[in-house]
Amino acid sequence: MAHGWLKKGGPVLIASCVLALAGCGQAKPVKPLSAHSIKPDKPVSILIPSWQNQFSPINSWQSVGKAIEADLEKDGMPEQSLSIDAVDSQGEAEALGKAKKGDIVVALPAEKAGAVRQEFGNLLSPSPDPSLSRALSSTRAAFVTTLPGAAVSVPLPSMYDVGRLEASSLLEKIKNYRLTSVTPFPVLILIPFDPSSPSSLQDGHELFEGMWSELSPYFEKRLVWDPAWDGQNWQDLLIDASSKASIEAAFKKVVSQAREKENVALSPLKTPPSRSLLPNIGAILASNDFVASQVGGVLKDLGYQGTVADADTSLSQGSSQESVAKEEPPAPAEDMGEKAKEEVAKALVKERKAQSWPILIGFGALSSSLSSVVNAREWSTGMVDRSSFASAVAASCMKEESGEKPFPKAVGAVAVDENNFKRILIETGLVSPTQAGL
Repeated sequence: MAHGWLKKGGPVLIASCVLALAGCGQAKPVKPLSAHSIKPDKPVSILIPSWQNQFSPINSWQSVGKAIEADLEKDGMPEQSLSIDAVDSQGEAEALGKAKKGDIVVALPAEKAGAVRQEFGNLLSPSPDPSLSRALSSTRAAFVTTLPGAAVSVPLPSMYDVGRLEASSLLEKIKNYRLTSVTPFPVLILIPFDPSSPSSLQDGHELFEGMWSELSPYFEKRLVWDPAWDGQNWQDLLIDASSKASIEAAFKKVVSQAREKENVALSPLKTPPSRSLLPNIGAILASNDFVASQVGGVLKDLGYQGTVADADTSLSQGSSQESVAKEEPPAPAEDMGEKAKEEVAKALVKERKAQSWPILIGFGALSSSLSSVVNAREWSTGMVDRSSFASAVAASCMKEESGEKPFPKAVGAVAVDENNFKRILIETGLVSPTQAGL
């Protein structure tokens, strides 16, 4: 590891989409089943999407299906009663149509996600699928699905939850910084979308709203600001994330905008700063690991140096995040005298000369990005707890088997950073040390 492991892990958020059960019937509750009381003639079919996520997240559909199968066997379901099939949307609808009364079908929506949605990994709240909804309404089997709108639910994280998780991870990282409105902490917010996907814009809006739910108090007091954004229209934060080239071009434009806006604060200097100096970027909310990876490449090419491990926390002698948020902030920089403005400008130039690596935050737990978290180029990624999801699905199936009404638990997402990387990914066996680049 590039730097030490701390005690606390990333925050866990309870998510808000849907794992649903239907066809439960009104049978009276009976005692929980044992391995001997389950009848092999009541099979469980696990239908996983046949499409492969092109960004290879840790939570592959195959690993999700195997995790559900393993939990069912652990709960006492005979191996001969279980099957896993990879299907597309049509195959899923056909399987539900052929299912018999008494069968249980675990149906993960098989419609292929758009490219930008795939950048966030798997196991996020899916978009409504009309064809699957019709198939579920007509099947004779009991079913478990992640499709929104079904009767009983175990929520999966939504884009809102992802945004909120990332903003919380940032605030946790900077809580010991001395935040003031004279020199607010600069954060670039990047909201990825695919211009060819109508649903991508809605995803982006939910993502922003989740971030803003945590960050708005800091922006309102000007303790945090985005030097490339005027704080008005959230759509100005959108970047085309449909390809590596589009992300790189969009980010270079954002850096240029940040430089121009920051130059206004440098105007009191008697000698203008060198045009080659990079703008001060304290953090970047990149939204997902794919964007974070391309952004990291641009940062390196521009000349930003070091890692998040080198971030200057010496200002922790000042007020903490919590106390700053409750106190009246200092007067804004524009209300200061000329001498004070010049001192602020000198401080900003000093920050520029440092060219420090920003706090880079993504999501998705993409296999290719794990080494970036290990070497502290990316401060945190995030993922849905596969074990919790599999456990909730298995418990629901077991309840259905016994005739009891299922009460599934919600499934959360967790930020994964250098503090909890080993505990969440290595010690649980989700990835090997070699895969993580350790």
